[in-house]
Amino acid sequence: MSGVPAEMGRALDDAVDAAFEARQLPFFERLVETPSHTHAREDVERAAALVDELAAEVGLRTERVPDPQGRFADHRVHASPAAAGDRPALALVGHVDTVFPRAMGFLHMRRGEGDEADRVFGPGTLDMKSGLSCILFGLRAARTVVPDLLETLAVRFVCNTDEEVGSPSSAPLLRRLAAHTTRALVFEGGRDGDRIITRRKGGGSFFVEVEGVSAHAGNEHEKGVSAILALSLLVPVIESWTNYERGTTLNVGLIEGGTAKNTVPDHARCVVDARFTSLDEARAVEAKMQALADDPFAGRAVPERVRTARVRVGGGVTRPPMEATERTQALRRDYEACAAAVGLGTGEAPLQGGGSDANLLAAEGVPVIDGLGPWGRYFHNPREFSSLESLRRRTKALARFLAAERLRQRG
Repeated sequence: MSGVPAEMGRALDDAVDAAFEARQLPFFERLVETPSHTHAREDVERAAALVDELAAEVGLRTERVPDPQGRFADHRVHASPAAAGDRPALALVGHVDTVFPRAMGFLHMRRGEGDEADRVFGPGTLDMKSGLSCILFGLRAARTVVPDLLETLAVRFVCNTDEEVGSPSSAPLLRRLAAHTTRALVFEGGRDGDRIITRRKGGGSFFVEVEGVSAHAGNEHEKGVSAILALSLLVPVIESWTNYERGTTLNVGLIEGGTAKNTVPDHARCVVDARFTSLDEARAVEAKMQALADDPFAGRAVPERVRTARVRVGGGVTRPPMEATERTQALRRDYEACAAAVGLGTGEAPLQGGGSDANLLAAEGVPVIDGLGPWGRYFHNPREFSSLESLRRRTKALARFLAAERLRQRG
């Protein structure tokens, strides 16, 4: 796929330009100024309702998918008529939740001035309400130029509400949809040089809890079993599994235990952040954590009293790694033909340390690329901003890609 015919490309660009200031930016501002911190369920629901409204206007049919435990707002699957039922379809993926609670007072969008006139600042301007506007207005422009687009292009716009906390509720939905997804584009904020994300590290969160025996440190120290001592012997073991050459890191980032300085502590706990670049490494980390649970002091010289401490290990892989495949690279090249036509840069971004919903889809075998929202800086920071010109061009690139994908799907 080399993009679209020149005349159609110009018409798609014009359709984006015609709506950009008049429709897209007002919608973007309204969405940004609707708070949607992940755990503020009602706020997220209000923000998602704005997306629902525009998706319906574009011509998509909305399915709401509740969180079984009621913790998060409903996830949404907005589908074209051509993607009815379980028909294989292109997926456009984004999330409406942000990391910013109302209490921060970071609630408004503002446009920059002077040297920053191209920038907009505010919660979600980069991560990733700009990406949602790109999806909706890319679809709108493509349908303006190709009126039967949604009747002939099988496409689903998946908008979840819990991505910022690891997609615990929406992961099963994404895995279910993966079986009916041909290719996927994820609209997290863009990277320097407009380079496309094809690889992300996977991640896991584990905890280790140790139960010892409390005793008075002055009178009966010998009767106690220090949970802190036992845990301190396990921390170096966990950290030793880090292997930079393989891209695997283990970080004991939180540790707690004890009640008073004169009491042998009967409880201690640590939390471990794990990162890896391949599924094989993810499985290896899980196996090592299981072995630690089965025999925590195997082959190690520790006081006999410490061996009586009970050790419990929990947690697991939260996001599998996103690994590039040849089908991923083919998708990247197809998208880049459209991106280059509107003045965006091309090429692969370096391996990303953080995860996204692209990880979940890639692990299911779906060709997926990420970082297709506009360029900006300061993810998860009150200085967050995105570029308006980048947003305009990303919207044009998507409109062109959708028109080209329709031609590809029709053979």
